[in-house]
Amino acid sequence: MKSRILMLILFTLISSVAVSSAELHLDVKAIKAKRIADEITDLRSHRAAQLLNSDLEISPEIFKKTCGAVKKRAMEIVKTEGVKIKHAAIKNRNPKHAATPEEAKMHEYFDNNRDVSEIINEKIRDGRKYYSYIRPIFIETACLKCHGKKSNRPEFIKKGYPEDKAFGFQVGDLRGIIEVMVPID
Repeated sequence: MKSRILMLILFTLISSVAVSSAELHLDVKAIKAKRIADEITDLRSHRAAQLLNSDLEISPEIFKKTCGAVKKRAMEIVKTEGVKIKHAAIKNRNPKHAATPEEAKMHEYFDNNRDVSEIINEKIRDGRKYYSYIRPIFIETACLKCHGKKSNRPEFIKKGYPEDKAFGFQVGDLRGIIEVMVPID
């Protein structure tokens, strides 16, 4: 009888350690996803802010140094960290960033719940389990040079993105979302 009780206690202890280990593993994934989202969002803000006190006209070269730098860094992170990064918007400029129905719901949720700064969950994508970290992207003053009035958009954007919907924003508007997915397994 004593051996059964000892086995039960031992099993309980091992089970609780295994759960704690799994939770710790997930916490590390959460921290990684948040860190990556912070880096990309901060880079975007920093690069765009450099345009604020500048009389520079937004040219393709300036665009590449701003938004292009964010894309380049995101691609580097995907390659080196083994994660997926997705930007999505309802009013997208690049068709590759058009929100899926699921992403549009997230977008709407953030727009209607401004006190919510992130959504964290698990999901299966392409048969693989991921830890998903989603946060909103809001329009800042510097963003208005390309995302403000439709008529004020740089000419190369008008020509390069004939189906552009990413204009007409004001400071504080929800521009889109960023999702970082870290593989769990």
